[in-house]
Amino acid sequence: MNSNDAVNLIDESGILAISTRLQRLSDQFRKDGLLLYKAFGIEFEPKWFPVIYTLQFKSPLSILELAAEIGYAHPSTISLLKELEQQKLISSLRDKTDERKRLIILTAKAWELIEQMKPVWDIMIKVLTEVTETQNNLMKALNEVEEQLRGKSFFERALSLVEAMKEQRVEANAEPLEIDVQLIETTEGMKTAAAIRKSILRTFNDDPLLGITADDKAIHFLATVHDLPAGTCSYRKTKTGNRIEGLGILEQYRGIGVGKAIIEALSAQKIAGLYVHSPLALVTWFEKMGFSKKGQQEEESGSLYYKMGLSY
Repeated sequence: MNSNDAVNLIDESGILAISTRLQRLSDQFRKDGLLLYKAFGIEFEPKWFPVIYTLQFKSPLSILELAAEIGYAHPSTISLLKELEQQKLISSLRDKTDERKRLIILTAKAWELIEQMKPVWDIMIKVLTEVTETQNNLMKALNEVEEQLRGKSFFERALSLVEAMKEQRVEANAEPLEIDVQLIETTEGMKTAAAIRKSILRTFNDDPLLGITADDKAIHFLATVHDLPAGTCSYRKTKTGNRIEGLGILEQYRGIGVGKAIIEALSAQKIAGLYVHSPLALVTWFEKMGFSKKGQQEEESGSLYYKMGLSY
């Protein structure tokens, strides 16, 4: 099979190959962009563009703020910043309100480079406008798709579909399950809950949802299926309400409604200000359980999450 056959197969695969084709298009733009910079005697990598372009208008920015602005993941942003720091195009300041936070700014060298690149950017705008002004305008389509994904990511949509398929299978095939959720009031119950969390944390270490503060102020619940331990959950009072912690379901009991039963048990308590730090993968599930996002995406122990509150 020659290279043309391979390209045709990708082209003919339709929507399934959209990421591959966008990557192919992006690679072509970047390759030609690099050649154009070189033609003007400018040493500049197109992959640096989003950081340099953003910081000329918004500066200083923290790493998380910059990542949000350019739409990159936190690790990808850090990787770019390391390259730019080596090129002496950015430097950092300490935040006066939080010395742990780095604020990123452009260097004098970067500002000089921007002035050199502005005529090149004008040429790029004209060429890209010519290329994309087709019957199905690419920029308009990109804006529409990005707007769709801002509302709900590809991953969240996929998980919603998987959950819906699971529910259909359960409804079609499952026998009635005896799921029970009870407040833990005994030492034995506490040991069982701890064993469930320990088992799950072997796979999901440092998950903001599974972690639990080591003291005796939390209220704990244990879920069972046919009287066998299946899952656990806790909540504790904080400065901003009551936070769900230590929510975990053993693998063999996932997808059959145990998590839903736990949340329903918490809801029945009418706990004021109940909220959770939801990992990105579970945002859609918590929305189905009646939770809604409170603010922007945040980071805890290296994991990204949304604070979500339950509405009664």
